[in-house]
Amino acid sequence: MTNHWDNYHRHWKLLDAPLRPTAETVGIFDRELDLGNADVLLLGVTPELAILGRSMLAIDQSATMISGVWAGDNVARRAMAGNWLDLPVESASFDAVIGDGCLSAVDSKATRGLLFSEIARVLKPGRRAAIRVFARPEAADGLEGIEALVLAGGVENFHALKWRIAMAGTTEDRDSSVNVQAIRATFDRLFPDREGLAARTGWSMASINTIDVYAGSQTRYSFATLAMLVDEASGWFGEVRVVPSGSYPLAERCPLLMLGSARRR
Repeated sequence: MTNHWDNYHRHWKLLDAPLRPTAETVGIFDRELDLGNADVLLLGVTPELAILGRSMLAIDQSATMISGVWAGDNVARRAMAGNWLDLPVESASFDAVIGDGCLSAVDSKATRGLLFSEIARVLKPGRRAAIRVFARPEAADGLEGIEALVLAGGVENFHALKWRIAMAGTTEDRDSSVNVQAIRATFDRLFPDREGLAARTGWSMASINTIDVYAGSQTRYSFATLAMLVDEASGWFGEVRVVPSGSYPLAERCPLLMLGSARRR
């Protein structure tokens, strides 16, 4: 078994949208939360989001991700290792909480609920959070349809393909989870000739081979539907809105989940 996140950072520079936010998406975070004078908690160490706010604390479970991706601490910004489900910060201590894909990095409805509860706990009264989500469609893609779409030139980049395969393989229960090894195995079954895929699509072999970070990992992702995420979030927030996150491959499945009026228990 490999340590998934400790290996993941090695491929970071090869990732592209939808796995990483675009400049347009960063602007939408800023606009929706009015972050200019905000003290921000960032879940993860997404470099594109690290520029936002008056001050920032980034928390990631992997010290290796921090050392490999974080630009470095300064007087206004720092990163630390910690558990999102038990955040090492005081209650009501941040003006905003932001994150990119963090609801898919936990593997069940129960852990998503714990994450929502921690976001609600650390927000100051009247403040809001924004999380870019990866939401599978209500009607799951068929693998044959995904293969045909790729061969017809209908998938913009390899990372959009990876997420389509992942979402197609999620469980039908409330957890909506998938083992990352299964994502890689399904890809290899659909496209056993990687060089041929690269030649047909124009995708680089380096990009395609990022899927090998899933080899030997026991990590599970979750890809709940947007309706499920809104319903789950509504247990912790009186205000739940969905905001488009821009125009990039698969953006329609990656909106911002806006959370306000936190309910503390």
